[in-house]
Amino acid sequence: MIFSDLKNWQREKQVYPKAINRGLEYIQNTDFSAMKPGNYEIAGNLMFAMLQERTTTSWQTRQPESHQTYTDIQYLIEGEEMIRVAHLTGEEVISNDYFEERDLAFYSKVGPETSLLLQPGSFAVFYPGDVHLPVCSVTEDKPLRKVVIKIHKSLLFY
Repeated sequence: MIFSDLKNWQREKQVYPKAINRGLEYIQNTDFSAMKPGNYEIAGNLMFAMLQERTTTSWQTRQPESHQTYTDIQYLIEGEEMIRVAHLTGEEVISNDYFEERDLAFYSKVGPETSLLLQPGSFAVFYPGDVHLPVCSVTEDKPLRKVVIKIHKSLLFY
């Protein structure tokens, strides 16, 4: 997992994988204000952006998730968001397994979690193995606008 913002990324990018930097360059060079929510190709199905407008809710009403094939860069454009994070330890309990169809599983039980506060300009990178619970309210339910860059593992690990 990586947690940073675009200002710090400029100083840190020499240690990031090339694919992560490509996704962050896309974020930095794209005017999302003129775009509608939806999916946008960057490198076909190997890397694409999902522009989202959502409303945060209490973390207690949501389920943590993870992926096996794609790494996420979650970048906050507007609003505020808490994302809870835990590492896969083998002790978690999967409540819904959609890995085959959607590269997604939800969990009813995970290990100890840490919370990240995303504000406009900040991002988090979640690799396979990083369980995350996005779109959580900080103090109350509020709208947010974010982009999630999905990066296929073949661009990172091979």
